[in-house]
Amino acid sequence: MVGKTFDLRKKAGICTLILFILAIHPFHADAQEGWTDTLRAAVKTDAMRISRDIVSLEADIEAVRAVVTPLGEGDPVKWAQTLPGVTTGADGTTAFYVRGGNMGNNLITLDGVPVYGYSHLLGLTTSMPQSVVATSELQKGGFTGPDNNFTASHLKIVTRNPEPGFHAGVSLNNFFLGANAEANIKDRVSLMASLRVSPLTWEYRAVKDVLPDLISGLGDLDADIGDLYAKARVKIIKGLWAEASMLMTKDTYQFYPAEDSRDAIGWTNTIGMGRIYYERERSLYEIGYSHNEYGSIQEQEKLYRGETQLLSLASELSEKTFHVRGTNGFGRRDRISVGYGLKSRRTAFTPGNIGGFGNILWTGLTDIYLQGRYSIPDKLDVRASVRYNMFSNLNRSLQGVTRKNNRQRDLEESLYVRYRLGPHVALEGTFDNLVQYYHTLEGLPVGWNIDMMVPSDTLIRPERSVQATLGASLTFGKHSGSVSAFYKKMKDLVLYEYASSLFSEKYKDWAEDLYQGNGLSYGAEFLYEYCGRELYARASYTLSKTDRSGFACMNDGAKFHAKFDRRHVFNAMARWRGLSAAVTCMSGHWENGAPETYLLEFFGDIMWIPEYYSTFNNYHMPTVFRLDLGYQFSFRTGPVSHDVNVGVCNATNHFNPFMLYFDGETESWNMLALLPILPNFSYRVSF
Repeated sequence: MVGKTFDLRKKAGICTLILFILAIHPFHADAQEGWTDTLRAAVKTDAMRISRDIVSLEADIEAVRAVVTPLGEGDPVKWAQTLPGVTTGADGTTAFYVRGGNMGNNLITLDGVPVYGYSHLLGLTTSMPQSVVATSELQKGGFTGPDNNFTASHLKIVTRNPEPGFHAGVSLNNFFLGANAEANIKDRVSLMASLRVSPLTWEYRAVKDVLPDLISGLGDLDADIGDLYAKARVKIIKGLWAEASMLMTKDTYQFYPAEDSRDAIGWTNTIGMGRIYYERERSLYEIGYSHNEYGSIQEQEKLYRGETQLLSLASELSEKTFHVRGTNGFGRRDRISVGYGLKSRRTAFTPGNIGGFGNILWTGLTDIYLQGRYSIPDKLDVRASVRYNMFSNLNRSLQGVTRKNNRQRDLEESLYVRYRLGPHVALEGTFDNLVQYYHTLEGLPVGWNIDMMVPSDTLIRPERSVQATLGASLTFGKHSGSVSAFYKKMKDLVLYEYASSLFSEKYKDWAEDLYQGNGLSYGAEFLYEYCGRELYARASYTLSKTDRSGFACMNDGAKFHAKFDRRHVFNAMARWRGLSAAVTCMSGHWENGAPETYLLEFFGDIMWIPEYYSTFNNYHMPTVFRLDLGYQFSFRTGPVSHDVNVGVCNATNHFNPFMLYFDGETESWNMLALLPILPNFSYRVSF
C-alpha cells in the first residue's frame, strides 16, 4: 500500500539522504582491534572449531570488529550477515533472514536474555556496545541449550568479564561517542560499565547550516539515540558466583518536514538480569531471573482545518522470566554429559495501542528441557535435546472475539551428529523440530524495531519449522572448508497485510488483517578458508530457494516467491598486513510489480492507493553488489594504546535497491536504495 500523503517510504529516502550527507564530511569511528577473522576467532582455544560444526559458527569480539561496517565498529549482526545461509534485508542494515525464515523467527540474546529492540540509527547498526561483547555465535541448526521460542536461528551474544586491574577507554565514530570503564579486584569482584550517545541531531544541524541548499527540503530533525550497559560480578566462595547486569537502549526520531507537521518513530529496550551459579570441574548449576521491557511508537501530527490532529500508534511488551538449569559430566574424559532445566516466563503484550488505549494480552510459557551428549574424542560427537512446552494465552477475548481453549502443549526435538572419517574429513547431520509462540508483524526490512509483537492463541497458531542438514567439513593444512545441504518446511508463518502502511488506524485492527501460511526453503551452503601467517582469505556461497503458500490474502493462496528469496549469495574477503577487502554479491529480492488496477480510498485528508497485482512478488530486483575496503593500525604512547581504522563501505557506490514503489505524482515506478558510498575513520584510546 502506498500512501500519497503519509508515505513512510519517502521518509526512508530522507533518512538515507541524511546518513549520506553525514557520511561525506569528516568523522570518527570506533577502532577495530586485531585481525582475527570472523569465522576463525575460536582457533586460539579450539583449533578448527568452525570447520567441525557447520551449523554453529562462533567468533570472539576481535573477529567481530574485523568486519568492515558502515560505522567502523564491531557489530555482531553485521558479522552474522557474512555467514553461509544468511541473507540480508535492505543493503547495509541490520535486517537478516536465515534459511528461509522471517526476521521475527530469529532469536537474539544477550547473556541468554532476548533483545527485542536490537538496532540503532534506523537499522544501520546494533544496540549492543562492542566494548562489552566477548563472543558471538550463530546457530542455524542442531539446537541445544535452554533457549527456545524461535524457528530460524539463534544469535547468542555473550558479554565478557573484566581483566585484572582497572581499564578504561574512549571511542568516537561518525554517529556515536562512547566511554567504558571496568575494574577487577583480585578476581573476586568485577565491575563494568559502557555508555554511548549519538550526536546525530547536532551533526545534522551543522551540515544544514554549512550546506543549506543541499538539504533545504528535509526540514528539521531531532534524534535521541544511546545505550547504557552495566555489569557486576562477585565471587561468594570458590566456584560460587553472583552476577547482575542491565542494558538500556533508546532510539527516537522526530522529523519536521513543515512548520505545521511532525512525524516520529522510536523504540526502547530495558533489560535487567541476575543469576547465581556454581561451577565445579564437571558440573554447572544456575538459577536466574530477568525482566525485559520493550516498546515502540509511531506518531504523526499535522494541522488540518485549523486544528492539530495527532495519530499515535504504540506497541509494548513486558516479560518476566525465571529459570533453573544444570549440566553434569560423566565417564572418562567426560564422554557423557547431561543438561536439564526449567524456564517460566510471563509476558504482557500491548499491540495496536491507539492514542494510549489498547488491549493487554497476558501469556504464560513454561518449558522443561533435557539434553545429552556422547562423544569419542576425534571420532564421534552426538548431541540430542527434547523440550516440553506449556503455553497459555490468559485472555478470554480479543477485539470482541471470544477465545476458548487457550492452552498449547508441544514437544521440540533437536539432534546433531558428527562422525570423523579420518584426519581431514568429517560428516555432519542435524534435525530440528521447532515451535514459536511469539509473532512479529514485520514491516520494512531495514531493522526498524517498530514492528508489532503478538502472542499465539486459538486463532493465531504457533509457527513451526522442521529442518534437516547434511554436510561435510574438510581440513588440509592451512586450507579448510565445508559443504552442506538443508531442507526446511515452515508452517503457520504470520503475515500482516498492512505492515508497510505505518501511520494508519488499520494498526488497531491488526487481528483482522493477520494471515498465516506455509513456507518451504532448501539449498546448499559452501565455505572455504585459508589461514596463513600474514594472509587470511575466505569465500562463502549459498544456493537456495524459498517459497510461501497458503496465505488467503496473497496470490489467492497459491505459491509465490518469498520476498527475500535470494537464489545466490556470495561473500568473499581477504586480509593482509592490516589491509582488508570484502565483496558481497547476491541476487536481488522479489517485489510487487506490474500492477493490475488502482483503487482510491479516502479517510479524512489521507489518500491511500491500494495496489492490486496479477501475482504476488512478480518482479525480481537487480543484483546487489558491494565492495568494502579497510586498513587498520595501532600504536602506543606510554601506557595508552591507540587503534586507528580507515575504510569505506560500498566503495564503488553501487546502487543496491531494496524497495520498488509507485510515485503517484509522476505516475512511475521507482527504486529506493539506502547505502551509498560510506567512508569511515575510526579512533579508539584505551588504557
